[in-house]
Amino acid sequence: MTKSIQNTDSLKISKEKKIAKSSIRVLELLKVLTKSPLTTDELLNAIEEKADKVYRKEVVIKYLNTLKLFGIKIAKENGRYCLLENIEKINFDKTDLSLMKFLEKYAQKTGSESLSSNLHEIFKKAEMSFSSQTKELVKQKTIHPYRMQNKLKLRDENITRFEKYCKDEQKLEIKYKTGAESSKTINCKINPLKIMYKKGNAVLIAYDCTENTYREFVLNFISDTKQLPQKTSDSYTNSVTFKLKNRLAKSYVLKENEKILESKKDYIVVSNSKEDRDLLVRRLSRYFDNCEILYPKDFRKKMTDYLDSIEKVYE
Repeated sequence: MTKSIQNTDSLKISKEKKIAKSSIRVLELLKVLTKSPLTTDELLNAIEEKADKVYRKEVVIKYLNTLKLFGIKIAKENGRYCLLENIEKINFDKTDLSLMKFLEKYAQKTGSESLSSNLHEIFKKAEMSFSSQTKELVKQKTIHPYRMQNKLKLRDENITRFEKYCKDEQKLEIKYKTGAESSKTINCKINPLKIMYKKGNAVLIAYDCTENTYREFVLNFISDTKQLPQKTSDSYTNSVTFKLKNRLAKSYVLKENEKILESKKDYIVVSNSKEDRDLLVRRLSRYFDNCEILYPKDFRKKMTDYLDSIEKVYE
């Protein structure tokens, strides 16, 4: 009888350990979901990395259903699971909400589509963390844009002008200052592509016809602009620009027809002008997350399609 009791206790302890490990895996899955939306395979990889064990895909669904039982709202959008609400909540009062409204209105007045889009995404993520009190304030629909005591001067003319250049799809001839403190300027013929915002600066992404590579031009450093009659084309270059990070940036050996466009402490930006694109996509894919394709857009898509095709082999 004593032996039977010991066996029962042993089974009970074993079962409790198994439940404890399962609980940890459920929490690991929740942790990665708080960072970004993920596919079933990506969630499965996150679980297996911590457990050092292979699981079936059904385990992911089981763990997601467990989280839903605890009131955590999860949905599947575009093939990826995401949290509809963040775990940590934030309380915004009427002033906070009116400031959000003001920023939305301000972005619309600047005429900058990218600024409006970026703010929309930021506020969308913030709303996922709204507390019940904040949600109630939003439902009342009594929040109006904040009224500034001093009117802000919108510096939108320059940005709007360059956004129009991008839409016109015509070449530009520009004079560009080489640095914030520099008085030296260079002449460039470029194909303007789009406006982005980096570190508070409006940046023009363009193809430099002189250097035969993609470049970023800070708008405030462009001193003179002339629109040329020639139209731009999607097929004007074979150049591919990519960023290499961390240790790879320090040890990377330039290949033929490659040059460094930018060099910082923890990354370098490289332009590759003539390498066969099929061979290049295979080579760069070996660098994993230490490599990011910057331009052109069609090569970024080529890389994602290539990685997707590899992933499907192991589904």
